[in-house]
Parts: sequence; structure tokens; C-alpha cells
Amino acid sequence: MIELTSVDRSSAFRLPYPASLQLALDRVVLVGLTHGQPVPLGVPELLSWCRERGLSEWPMTLPSGFFTDDARLIDPAAREPTLTCAELASHGPRGMLEQEAETLLAELADTCGTVERFGLCRDFLIKRPVIFRFDPMEMLQPTVAQTWKLVKDLYGPLPDRFPIDGLVHRCKSCLLLAKPVTRAGPWCEGGCPPGDREFESSQQLGHALALPFGLRLFLALPGRTEHTVRSRLASQAQLLPLGLGVHRVVGHDGTLLTFQVHDREQPAPAALRAADVAARLGGPLDVVVPDKLAARPGYRQDFDRAMPADARVRLMSASEFTTPKPTGRARRNHA
Repeated sequence: MIELTSVDRSSAFRLPYPASLQLALDRVVLVGLTHGQPVPLGVPELLSWCRERGLSEWPMTLPSGFFTDDARLIDPAAREPTLTCAELASHGPRGMLEQEAETLLAELADTCGTVERFGLCRDFLIKRPVIFRFDPMEMLQPTVAQTWKLVKDLYGPLPDRFPIDGLVHRCKSCLLLAKPVTRAGPWCEGGCPPGDREFESSQQLGHALALPFGLRLFLALPGRTEHTVRSRLASQAQLLPLGLGVHRVVGHDGTLLTFQVHDREQPAPAALRAADVAARLGGPLDVVVPDKLAARPGYRQDFDRAMPADARVRLMSASEFTTPKPTGRARRNHA
């Protein structure tokens, strides 16, 4: 589904179908026939399954609790890949979306030469995942020009499925692309709650730019929470040029903490990804998530349940991580 969104809309369903889409259909059909379960009769029906069926209804065995019961690959109203779809596309050794975003950032870090310059570029991307009205004069200002020179090649034209009636829309809360009118109401890439959605639009389609999908979801989306967390810390966080954003900071008790901010829909894949980052660090890791996500029923429990036994990872809400008072949540460490 993720690969399909990168194909031009006018040619996405022109025969023959993209090879990855046909392969996905073949694999689902094979599993279904092997287990005597219903199968999609073709690509159009496979896409209907992605919109209408929760992953628990598919003819394949998934680990218990790996996804929420209502998880879908395509949003049924907006007909766009869901956050779950993006997270699944990034899971495991064959994952691609998040890994592509990491590769782009690693290349940017190499080009920047210093962590300080990379941090400025990274903050620029977080604040501007979608640029509606490109202003050359703004980008020539002394405080912006060097950063823009380093990051400009990461931006590209908006996907052709987003302009509607000559307008393109952006959510003011998550700053990502949006669709104000769907069968179920307004929708945005960041999955903002209905009460938090306020959109802005632009007619200047030729001047609009956007980061790749992976950077929008795995850098810019958690980046809004990361900026809040960093602004609340008593000491300045030090960016480590690792992955999508690992920081070190001196905690309220004087200990050195390593943290990464996540904003992910599915807690089990998030836990496995965090364990992988902690293993690469060779030390403990605090995964910080938005308060609303940490408060979602079952999120913490599913995250902890999926965590490998030897992982040194602790899940905390943004408020817990930035509050001087002890939270009472012990770091997992079964090594």
C-alpha cells in the first residue's frame, strides 16, 4: 500500500498492476487457500479488504496483541494509508519506510558535518514538513539560507492525490497533509483527534512542497512532541546523530538519560523498534510519547508485553518525563 501511494494516480491501476501489489495479492490468496479461508478475488477486492477489514480478520496468523482490533491498512474514509500501515511497512528486516527516513537523515548529518548544524536542519524539517507558499526571500535570510541549502533537496512536489478542486490542505496541529471532506469528516495524516483539527489551504499548488512520507510520519509527527519535551527540560538535550532522533540529557536527579520521542499508533511494533534502538545504543532508553497516547487504554501494557525480556527500555508520557517528581515507573531490565 505504501509503494502504491508513490505511483502516479493516473497510472496506479493501469494493467499490469505494480509488481509489489500483485505479489501481495498472491501471498494473501496462498495463505487463505492453504487454511481454507476466504480470499480476495483480485486487486480491487484486496484494496477493499485494506479499507474494510481489521487486520485480525485477515487469513494469516499474527502474534496475539500485535495490533489493535480495529487496525486497518487504508483509512476507509480518506482512502489513505493509515499510521498502522506505515508502521507495519517499517517493521522487521525488510521494513522500508522508517528506514528510508533514517537513511535520508544519516546522509543529511554527513553533509552537515557538525551535530549542531544537523540539529538546526532537523528542527527546520520538523517545523516545515509541508511548505505551502515557498518564499525565496525568506529562504535567503542569513538565519535560514545555510539550512535551506542543506535540506532543500529533501523536498518535492505534493502527491497528486491531495489537491482537491484546486486546493491543497494542511492540518494546523500536526502540520501534515489533510483532507477536509471525507465520508467520515475531516482527516489528516497525523491522526489528530476531531477537536484538534483546524485546516489551512492554499491555491498555489505549483509552489507547495512536502517532505517524503517517511519523514513526515516518523520525524515531523513526533517532532512536535519532541520540541515540547525539549523546551520543558531543565538542561539542554544533546542530539545524537542516530536514527530519527535520540537525545541525551541530565535528569532532575543528576543522572544521564537517553530518550527518543515516538508518536506511533501500534504499541507492539513500537516496542520492538525501541528495543532495536536501545540495542544499537548499548544502554537504557526512555521512549517518550504524547500524553494522550500514553493514556490510551492498554497502550502501556501492550508496549511492555511486546518488549523483549532483555531490553532496557522505559515508556513514559511527555509530562512524566519532564516532571521533577518521581513517576514510580521502573525501567524494564531483565538482563
